Amino acid sequence: MTPTPELPPIPSDYDWEQFRANAHATIDFIVDYQKQLHARQIPVLPSCQPGDLRRALAKKAPEHPVAWSQIMADVQDQVVPRMTHWQHPDFYAYFPSMAAPSAILGDMMASAMNQPGFNWICSPAATELELHVMDWLREAFELPETMSWGSSGGGVMQPSATEGMIVAQVSARTRKLASNPDISLNALVSYYSDQSHFCVEKASKVLGVTHLRKIASVYDDASGNYAMDSALLEATMADDVANGLLPFFVSANFGATGVCAIDDVPAIAAVAAKYDAWLNLDAAYAGVVAILPEMRPLLRGLDLVDSVLINGSKWFNLLFNSSFMFFTQKEYVVRALNATGSYLENKHTADNKVFDLKDYQLGLGRPFRSLKAYCTINSMGLQGFRDVLSRHISLAKYLASGLSDTNRIEIVRQVDFGLVCFRVKNADDAANMAVMERLNQTEGIHFVHTVTAHHGVVLRIALCHPQLTTADMDGLVAKIVRCLP
Repeated sequence: MTPTPELPPIPSDYDWEQFRANAHATIDFIVDYQKQLHARQIPVLPSCQPGDLRRALAKKAPEHPVAWSQIMADVQDQVVPRMTHWQHPDFYAYFPSMAAPSAILGDMMASAMNQPGFNWICSPAATELELHVMDWLREAFELPETMSWGSSGGGVMQPSATEGMIVAQVSARTRKLASNPDISLNALVSYYSDQSHFCVEKASKVLGVTHLRKIASVYDDASGNYAMDSALLEATMADDVANGLLPFFVSANFGATGVCAIDDVPAIAAVAAKYDAWLNLDAAYAGVVAILPEMRPLLRGLDLVDSVLINGSKWFNLLFNSSFMFFTQKEYVVRALNATGSYLENKHTADNKVFDLKDYQLGLGRPFRSLKAYCTINSMGLQGFRDVLSRHISLAKYLASGLSDTNRIEIVRQVDFGLVCFRVKNADDAANMAVMERLNQTEGIHFVHTVTAHHGVVLRIALCHPQLTTADMDGLVAKIVRCLP
């Protein structure tokens, strides 16, 4: 008989009763942290220099367990003071990165269950809950029926809009090659607006697409919008075809990052259809307003696109790692991304009775993202999401009005969402940048700028905190006025 081996001890970290106590302490820390932020007891920006945290931490990893209380002390004393606090009420930079309490709890449960979720058999619940939640959201966003799982399409949660953009482009390439099997990959061309997020270009580079066309946008003086020039798009596509190239992908915008540019989707769709190019709608930030009936007139042409990207991680309260991707032709997504091994074979997949989510993403394993979405949708209800969005839109318009009333500030983009874009009147780019720097350094807020063809430097205030008030907006106006030249 083989002698019984002497085994090393089980790590003390697997003491679940100790975990219970540590978890309670961690929840207390999270709640205290959020309350301190809301009370502005912690500055939104850290006062640290590059390398400070690394110099403060132990040079080598510990050989033996460290008490959880000491670990939390390190987080409190070393990590928190060196963070930029995205959940701070005075954080107005980029776009929201919202974190509903129910999403945090859902994420905690998902982490504890740790379901890889790559195919149905490895976690039936993770697969089916995601399909169900995405069908809920398709209906809530009033996307076409062809993006439901009972149709030719469907929807999944991607890690980010960038990865969703890669999936959209590789699916578009697969569809184009299916009808043009003899074409060289080097002949493919993708098109996007000069307002588009750089993830479009990044996705093309990942796929080795060598022909990228950045289409100029047309400025509308009345609204301040920058919409892709659909006539120029068509002329560019025609020229490419005349030169032996093949248009395969177009990305339109609904609320692009810089100044929330909105494209004329029906006009772009007509051009894309003429050349059989896959049309993607990048609605990462603003797409969630589809649940607001009063905003539906802005969302034209949703039934004309092949895929839509909407981030749950921005304005939809669901933390990072939750980007909604909807598509009308899952056949090409699967044909592009399906890869398997004998160890994944099972009767349910073989019988085509299930959807394996590995076939709709770049990686194999995937976290149980849909659990936090399920928890948050149930905890807030769709009306709760509408309230958050409507509150921000109302406050953004109130802020824009307050800034205009100073007669020293120009609002350069009509406020459609939760973003206010402005410039100091009679001031050049350098002076506007100086105002931003003074505000960020002396007034306890954080926001960023963008650059447009018509105005140059544009200062942008993005409403991010879910509990902002009109008093916060009044205070923000006063701070901005104090920093004017």
